[in-house]
Amino acid sequence: MSGRICEYINNDWFFAKDVDPAAMKKHSIQLHDLNGWERVNIPHTWNASDCTGTAVTSKEYSEGYFRGACCYVRRVVLPHEQYYGRRVFIEFAGANTCTALFVNGKRAGYHEGGYSTFRFDITKYVTVGAENVLTVYVSNATSDYIAPICDCGDFTKMGGIYRAVRLISADKLHIDLMDSGTSGVYITAAPDGAVRARIKLANDGSAERPVTIRAEISGGEERVSAEMELTLPRGTAEELVEMKIPSPTLWDGVHQPFLYSMKVTLLCAGEPVDSVTEQFGVRDFRFDFERGFFLNGTHTELHGVNYHQDSSGCGWAMTGKQRERDYSIIRDMGCNAVRMAHYQHAAEEYSICDRLGLCVWTEIGIIGKLCPGEPAEPQTSPEFRGSALSQLRELVLQTFNHPSVILYGMSNEIYQMSDSVFSLYEEMYSFIKEHGGGRAATYADAQFWGKFTELPADAVGYNRYFGWYKEAGDVSQFGEWFDKAHAEIMKRPLCISEYGGGGAISQHKDNIDWLTDIDPNGERHYENYQAELHERIWAQIGHREYLWGKFVWCMFDFPAAGRKEGDTVGINDKGLCTRDRVPKDAYWFYRSVWSGAKTCRLADKRFRKRGEVVPLVKAYANAVSAELFLNGESLGQGTHPDERLGTVFVWKNVRLAEGENQVRVRAVFPDGSSVEDTAIWTV
Repeated sequence: MSGRICEYINNDWFFAKDVDPAAMKKHSIQLHDLNGWERVNIPHTWNASDCTGTAVTSKEYSEGYFRGACCYVRRVVLPHEQYYGRRVFIEFAGANTCTALFVNGKRAGYHEGGYSTFRFDITKYVTVGAENVLTVYVSNATSDYIAPICDCGDFTKMGGIYRAVRLISADKLHIDLMDSGTSGVYITAAPDGAVRARIKLANDGSAERPVTIRAEISGGEERVSAEMELTLPRGTAEELVEMKIPSPTLWDGVHQPFLYSMKVTLLCAGEPVDSVTEQFGVRDFRFDFERGFFLNGTHTELHGVNYHQDSSGCGWAMTGKQRERDYSIIRDMGCNAVRMAHYQHAAEEYSICDRLGLCVWTEIGIIGKLCPGEPAEPQTSPEFRGSALSQLRELVLQTFNHPSVILYGMSNEIYQMSDSVFSLYEEMYSFIKEHGGGRAATYADAQFWGKFTELPADAVGYNRYFGWYKEAGDVSQFGEWFDKAHAEIMKRPLCISEYGGGGAISQHKDNIDWLTDIDPNGERHYENYQAELHERIWAQIGHREYLWGKFVWCMFDFPAAGRKEGDTVGINDKGLCTRDRVPKDAYWFYRSVWSGAKTCRLADKRFRKRGEVVPLVKAYANAVSAELFLNGESLGQGTHPDERLGTVFVWKNVRLAEGENQVRVRAVFPDGSSVEDTAIWTV
């Protein structure tokens, strides 16, 4: 048997909820106890149904959803011909938050951190040719040292093995499978076509072995290869292979997301014993304090959304099709960037962004606090520092080859500061600079004073909610505030990492007054106010070139257990789409601004019960003109409410007839074509 064998074991697991957390250290489940256990498939989360609106009052539900320890059990037979005399690994693509593995009753591995891929070497615990029992304890209980600590982070931390699981059988000579969950191959590519591949090797045999490393690059019409020979002693090693692509095609974002593939093969005595294939791209970028972001030397305005890993019905246990669907919606709206909030996302997401050309900001889960309580001089514990650096290491190394990844984020909205905190950031920044493959280090914050503004980073983001939270200020202050921050507060390239407001598609009202009609932390979250809020913000920030990125919070509504607002308990409804992926009016506004696809959308289509006079009829269209028809009769061409909002057309004080009215808009585009949209409103 030669080569690597991978086998997914996602089906037919036994599952029990709410087990003794002490079992994480000392296995206590017996096979005869499995009667009555639930049968589940991976990916799986036990919070898929209790993440919104639960009424359970036990202590495990103190945050509104179950947080505790649960258990998974699976029987696995390892065929002799595929596993005998080889190394055996198990890989978890993601399990939240702590995971303990027992194989045939013996503790075989433990991992802390809920968002990265991790592997255990289980060779000495399994019996080849016989049935083996895998017992996995997972706990999403709160922690005072695993970020995000305590109850920090305004999102529901779902528990379970919520990404895929697979077994890997490898020759004793292989590309290292115990290198922080990575592929063991790290590729850097310069714009001139110079390619360097660092390859981690492992020899788990008892003697040294001769090995040939063959690296082959393919992409378009390019075919480049190189070989090197060496003798590998027992243990691990790292080798460097260098090549040159004669005329490289650049990965150029959404305009040209061109990808190369590199296949690395290990040969022993002329026979292949292991191989890995990784995709990569050739590109460079930079940030400028005054002019923002440049990709491959071209000024590029990054505009996009924040995105959480969640979907209705399944929670965090998303399928590949659901991820493809979500990024297709993001791209359809015209985004060229995404901020993956607030933790490492699934490997498939980075690959999707590679293919679509979306520039990625990805980060670890340091949110709010770095130590429990409210100490005057916060001290980060050795355990917290170790966990934070471990999460950062896994994020950086596991995403190293993805050209879409531009920024590594160290935190979101911290509000504790001290010399201890500052020194942790210095350590994280140094790690990114040394191991990040040229990526930029960043953080998103809402503190604008003292050492918060001095944390080490290459570019920074601020989260600001003018026009939504009263303490933030009126929306008219948005542009002025950022001008001041750019000129006086932050001396590094600046972006808007979060902005927006809530919107419930069941709620509408004419003539909304922000001070009296909007209740940010309560029920009144009118969809049409959310849309107008985004219009007014974009009118101020869209033309400010020094802002290297503008990231809406957020793409889809998502579970946030502490919230009781809008029309759904336990949901943050600031999404441009609902949790069921229904686009809100604000989505269509951004599509009209950001997308080149022809867009024509009547706003307030869900506002079906109207008064006799509609104060403002609005349409979003990236067209040269838009004409409104009421019950078949033209009401003329729409006008722009603001010269900076060229895709927003309005008609004022439209008088409807008694009963049912058909309202239709026709947008005409530069090529003479037209697109129409219709709504039915009843007086």
